[in-house]
Amino acid sequence: MKKNNLTTAVVAGLAGLAGISSISNAVNLNSDGVGQVLVYPYYTVNNGINTLISVVNTTDEVKAVKVRFLEGKNSRECLDFNLYMSPYDVWTAGLVEAPGGGNSQILTSDTSCTVPAISGQVFLPFAYTGAFDDGIGSSLERCTEGHFEMIEMGTVIGADAAAATHTSAGVPASCGTINGNWTPVTGQWSVDSTVNMVAPDGSGGLFGSTSLIDVAGGVDMTYNADAIQAYSLSLQHSDPGSLLPNVGTGSEGTSNIFNNGVVVTDAWTETIQAVSALYMHDNIYGEYVLSDSIGANSEWVVTFPTKFAYVDAANSPFLTVPNEPFTVAIAPGPASIGACEPYSVTGLYDREEQTPSTPPGLIVPSPVPPGIDPTIPVFCWETNVLEFNRDDDILGDSNVLGSQNTTHLKPGFDTGWVSISFNGNPGVAAGPGNQNTNDNAATRTYNGLPVTGFAVQRYTNSNLTGGVLANYAGIFAHRYSKNIL
Repeated sequence: MKKNNLTTAVVAGLAGLAGISSISNAVNLNSDGVGQVLVYPYYTVNNGINTLISVVNTTDEVKAVKVRFLEGKNSRECLDFNLYMSPYDVWTAGLVEAPGGGNSQILTSDTSCTVPAISGQVFLPFAYTGAFDDGIGSSLERCTEGHFEMIEMGTVIGADAAAATHTSAGVPASCGTINGNWTPVTGQWSVDSTVNMVAPDGSGGLFGSTSLIDVAGGVDMTYNADAIQAYSLSLQHSDPGSLLPNVGTGSEGTSNIFNNGVVVTDAWTETIQAVSALYMHDNIYGEYVLSDSIGANSEWVVTFPTKFAYVDAANSPFLTVPNEPFTVAIAPGPASIGACEPYSVTGLYDREEQTPSTPPGLIVPSPVPPGIDPTIPVFCWETNVLEFNRDDDILGDSNVLGSQNTTHLKPGFDTGWVSISFNGNPGVAAGPGNQNTNDNAATRTYNGLPVTGFAVQRYTNSNLTGGVLANYAGIFAHRYSKNIL
């Protein structure tokens, strides 16, 4: 049988011939790492860490890309700008602690066109202060950690494509032309942002990665960005000051998910739900290592990249918040603790399958936010860090990433693995857990929460011959389970 006939037969068998066209236009999380939207689960400038960023355009087209950095508590914007990528271009930048501390600053020597020019720009709190106060605090420190995203807005053509394309000298022909398009004097894009622009085809062709570099410690921790395809077939070219597009404004409201060997296709009421469906997991699995003798520490980054749309009334497409699968909304106030979602420790083992004397369901991370049931663990923020500890001193910022959005867990073993669940807290009080139901045409139930992230392990070995100090670190993408009924 010919290869193309086999492929057609498999697809038809999974989805039925009538559904092939809709499947090709359904938003999906591409395991091959190339897409139209890139979600980077974490950035930080805390603890002496620099976050180095890269994005690659694998196509022969000029791509208009929205770059957005979101603080970790409620995903309010700290910095947005437009990036115009030449064919086969690579754009790089670094986030460092801003002069004076307590904030982030972006630096780049890359010549690709950005609007505006952004090297040296410090992050700004305008999206969560003043008239936009969300009640979680106005400190610039909110912008020292979070996650970020890059969204293809469209393909540039004509004279503007020529202006953004690198010459044989390795620099764009005229970034001044691209920047001038957005001024009220020269017009063009400031009058009509569709001029010299065409809609994307959904494939994107972008991939990205990040390095978290501890300069003083000589450690580089790297991860690849999540890649979403078929997010939008509509042009979304917006001005550099716009908060649009975001991960919920794409044109495609149908999701494709590969689940237990079968493609699950669902049409959703809101497009943000189609993106959330890609990340819906009921369990996270991962390992940890703790040791005083080799300075081993472990932390998990747990990011909910679409949470803002379900808990923050100011940025939600829903009539009311919270909206499923999230159960708590942001409640503005001088002492807001965020929107805390419960989870449970459903499995905790050492490397020899032993369990702690305290049942996993009764092991609760700390500190417990005020007003929260101290017997139920919670993640309160959009970007969270779960730190594993060997002793009872489990307060303050995390040891490796320096996260302020952290809780701490004492597993009772030096090495092992953990599973955490978003389906109620069976170790304490059984509950229905988090579910996304009735908002898709098939009324299917997606259990869990939309989550992404990774585990980081770091070692400091001072026992080498000659007293040489050696630092090591690694990042491991989370493992998950799905529960779609």
